[in-house]
Amino acid sequence: MAEVTWTDVAPRDGLQNISAAVSTEVKVRLIEGLLAAGVPRVEATSFVSPAWVPQLADAAEVLRDLGADSLPRVRVLIPNRRGLELALGHGVRNVLYTIGATESFNRRNVNHSVAESLDDLDTVVADARGAGCTVDVALSVSFGCPFEGEVDPQRVVDLCAELVRRGADEVGIADTIGVAHPAAVRDLCARAGAVVPGEQLSLHVHDTRGLGVANVLVAYEAGVTHFDGSAGGLGGCPFAPRSTGNVCSEDALQAVASAGATHGCDLVAYCAVSEALGVDLGMELPGKLYRAGVWSPATMAASTA
Repeated sequence: MAEVTWTDVAPRDGLQNISAAVSTEVKVRLIEGLLAAGVPRVEATSFVSPAWVPQLADAAEVLRDLGADSLPRVRVLIPNRRGLELALGHGVRNVLYTIGATESFNRRNVNHSVAESLDDLDTVVADARGAGCTVDVALSVSFGCPFEGEVDPQRVVDLCAELVRRGADEVGIADTIGVAHPAAVRDLCARAGAVVPGEQLSLHVHDTRGLGVANVLVAYEAGVTHFDGSAGGLGGCPFAPRSTGNVCSEDALQAVASAGATHGCDLVAYCAVSEALGVDLGMELPGKLYRAGVWSPATMAASTA
């Protein structure tokens, strides 16, 4: 039995693909609900340019309204050193930096070559450590790129090793466009696990083609214990064509729990958060568990009595 550490990215990765403005109040309510449900870490927002992602223009307001007590369990996406400065200025102590596994995606995403992003990471890590902040790095499009097609697994492994060498606190393999399948996930997680210490390796998958939960499960069986997901399965990447929702957090947590994992989350409360989020957004989210309900013989007997 292993303990799974879950990061819910709905407030950032989930909301960034929604075109209609979502109020700061709704975002804060979502984050607070996730924290209250026992989610170990919530990716609350991002200090990206509002011109690129208008939905996250209120990052400072979200962090202010959350308050200092929430910050130990909050992570913020940063695109560069300026983003780190803004995050540190608001008391953030865990940031996520992204690098594309392919040159084309990295150029589209941050307008840098991969080598330039790696060099920038050196400064980000040094500055963050000086301020007592940890730096996680996600390798986008690790399983497939919308511009270059298949990605050589060895390239991803080599980049993982380089990120460890450069001081990343966590290295995330990301299936940004949802093309991964269980065999590929099992293989890449095993190979990455040979160069990234176990507690530093994480997986971020999307459910674009219906394999998100299966991919989380095989990664867990391969020894990965850190995962990202989104409440209700909300999400996508605005810079990756056809990238639909992230794997649904509560659906995936139910799956790993069935395999013997512990996770510390209250799935009933988690489902309530997803249901409320759907109401706030005026849409039905793609997740399944929040609609079906957490199953147990006792609850089913009571509901049919």
